[in-house]
Amino acid sequence: MALTSHTDTQNTSLNRKYLNRETKGAADAFDGTQKEIYLEKTPSESSAEEVIHVLGSDIKDVNDSISAMSKQIVAQKARIEAIGKKQKDFDADVRAFQKDTSDPITGTEFENLGSEFESDKIIKGISMLVENEIQNRITNLEKQLDYEKKNSKIFSTSVEETLAKFLLVEKNLKSTNHKLEDEIREKTAQIIRSERLSAIGELASRLAHDLKNPLTVIKGTVHLLKHNNNGNIDELTKRRIEVIEKSIFRMTHQIDGVLDFVRESPLKKETSSLNEIIISAIQTMMVPSNVSIFFPREDIVFLCDPHKMQVVFANLILNSIQAIGAKKGKIVIHASKTEKDLLIAVEDDGPGIDPRVLGRIFDPLFTTKQEGTGLGLASVKNIVNQHGGKISASTNPTIFSIKIPLY
Repeated sequence: MALTSHTDTQNTSLNRKYLNRETKGAADAFDGTQKEIYLEKTPSESSAEEVIHVLGSDIKDVNDSISAMSKQIVAQKARIEAIGKKQKDFDADVRAFQKDTSDPITGTEFENLGSEFESDKIIKGISMLVENEIQNRITNLEKQLDYEKKNSKIFSTSVEETLAKFLLVEKNLKSTNHKLEDEIREKTAQIIRSERLSAIGELASRLAHDLKNPLTVIKGTVHLLKHNNNGNIDELTKRRIEVIEKSIFRMTHQIDGVLDFVRESPLKKETSSLNEIIISAIQTMMVPSNVSIFFPREDIVFLCDPHKMQVVFANLILNSIQAIGAKKGKIVIHASKTEKDLLIAVEDDGPGIDPRVLGRIFDPLFTTKQEGTGLGLASVKNIVNQHGGKISASTNPTIFSIKIPLY
């Protein structure tokens, strides 16, 4: 008796080939209905969610096939058991017949035929084949699913990292753009200010020269008048001469300030004494009797342009004298040095600098005084910068701090 297995058709439906990325384009993977089922799983063309959905459908098809095969196995088992029952009935008839005959029938052919259809062995073999095939299919599907999940995570991570890099580059570009815009605005303002100061400087220089010559004549005449008639001048005349001298000094200082700011002569450095420079600066001005000036305890020798450094101290000391005014006050000049730098501080006990204008006091033409030109501290800063140094100011008390190289 021949048996036809109904599992071949079902196994055909399970016989699917899943193509990886390297075999896309092949046309030899079909299901039982000759329908092409390969999946192109490139992350850039198909999302991981779509791939997972297709794999889930395939797993469902496998489960349906398993269910159908189980039903067929049950039916096959029933048929085999029926055949076994008929074989047993036939054997009983043979044994009954043998009782009536002297030539017994061995029944070997029937026994062998029956042994070929032992239901337990057949079912066990079929079940093992089906289970192995199903397990292999499920394992392949799980591997494919894990592969797609891994690729989708890698692709997602790569996209996130690339996006983060682009955002960082964009942020840096914006920051750089803002800095460049600020620098352009600052440079433009500096150019405009420089052109304006250049025009003002030319005019001021011509006016200063024109004013300085007659002032020199007036100053010399007053000096002669004072010394030639020293014993014959009354107190009222002496006070008037002093007023004239102070006025001449103030005008001369303002003219010198303009010229110092306008002139851009190179430095003529030489080894100089700090205290000698301070004394020379004081000798060019009229120090009122209510103001005391204290020199540094240590005289420091350094390399500088002594004439220009004299202008620095003259402006700073005069600025302190004007701040102290008529009340009694003092100006203290501190000095120290490091291995490479000279540190100078000019301190006074005046009312201090208004914090609102502290950041502008070194700007050209900025002044809070009626008789000021706004060029004194600007000239000081230019000279210090020429020497490769820095100057800063603080208030309460007012201190001008200078740091310049010793050599």
